[in-house]
Amino acid sequence: MNRTCVSTILTLIMSLVLAGVPGGAESAPPNDARAIRASTRAARETASRLDGFAPILELGTVHFDFDRSAIRPADARILDKHAEWLKANSEVLVAIDGGADPRGSVVYNQRLSERRVKAVRDYLVARGVAAGRIVDLAYGEGLLACRGTGEACWQKNRRADFLVKVLDKQAP
Repeated sequence: MNRTCVSTILTLIMSLVLAGVPGGAESAPPNDARAIRASTRAARETASRLDGFAPILELGTVHFDFDRSAIRPADARILDKHAEWLKANSEVLVAIDGGADPRGSVVYNQRLSERRVKAVRDYLVARGVAAGRIVDLAYGEGLLACRGTGEACWQKNRRADFLVKVLDKQAP
């Protein structure tokens, strides 16, 4: 999927959720509907700031276990490399795009992806990446990497992807 159209896709997905598609905000209890609407507002505001962000080879995807937001040991090694790269390339902003597989409710998956993004953000910040350079995105099951069924497919959706934007350098 082309990441440059993230804001358009996000807007479409969230408008469907708010319109009351099965499993969406209208079928959720009132408190869950408010949570989805709050997340939707935050996601739309964030998506509007994503102009110029794109994936790069240096920052690969990390994955999570089912129903978990803890960083796995193998993925911690990947994130250590990401932190070193980000510290060496201070002219970039990074967006962390979290996802979840489609099992579970829309609200649950949204919150799970938010916890995953927070875990990755906290990990990078603890290793010296400035928090102000990180943009959080959490799509729940909204942007699936794989639409099939089965563990191999679901694992692809339990992820955090990275997008970067090079900041314009100011002339002295």
